[in-house]
Amino acid sequence: MLSRLELSSHFPVFSKFISSSLPIHGSHRGGRHWGKENTLETYRRAVNEARTDILEIDIWKTNDEYIVLNHDGIIDGININQSTLEQLQKIDSQLITLDQVLTEFTSIESLVYFFDMKDATAIPLTLNIIKRYNIENRIIFGAVNRIINKELQKQKFSSIPICADIETMMKISQDYKQGRLNENYLYEHDILGFFLESHTRSILNKHLIDTIHKAGKPLALVGSLLDDSNVQREMIELGIDILFTDRPDILRQTLDSYSKK
Repeated sequence: MLSRLELSSHFPVFSKFISSSLPIHGSHRGGRHWGKENTLETYRRAVNEARTDILEIDIWKTNDEYIVLNHDGIIDGININQSTLEQLQKIDSQLITLDQVLTEFTSIESLVYFFDMKDATAIPLTLNIIKRYNIENRIIFGAVNRIINKELQKQKFSSIPICADIETMMKISQDYKQGRLNENYLYEHDILGFFLESHTRSILNKHLIDTIHKAGKPLALVGSLLDDSNVQREMIELGIDILFTDRPDILRQTLDSYSKK
């Protein structure tokens, strides 16, 4: 596993995880088995029951300048970025703002947030919120869409690491298969991340991970396969750095079983 002490010299967020050699525990949208994703209920359970290290949060902006948490950007056919918070909460009473999450959890100083930016127009306001809560050293950024990801790279604070988009990771995967991933490879991002599916699982081996680690890049995984404790153990043994799961409770049990060894 990559040295978190070394990583923290570039990105202070990793200083939160120096004391452990196990993968960092990430809760994907809170954890869907507990209820509706991206809600206070699921985030509370991820924090209080699964003792998660990272809350993964999907970010959109309403047209009246609120940052809200939602994956698809559409609620009952209504576009979030074309509606007001009041209008949206009449449709979805569980829709919450980023301010609500941070107000609740910022006092837990060990907790980190992964902001998955779904809306490029939300970037400036999100950065203002980060400054207001003084949590620059507790944020990891990502955007699966390459256009949004590139815009995020331009605007973000340099101390906040950013995870690669899907298009970039597909290229890295192809380059690895063709033998082009070596010590001279030029990476665009601070963190690399795969959706763990059958085709990506097939290339996840010690050689690939060692190659990525030699470049000083941590590797994160997300995907429904990570709900399985056997798959979790396989990824732990491979030396994956961050695991985002929809079953934070199972991942916590798996990590705890390693801690007791």
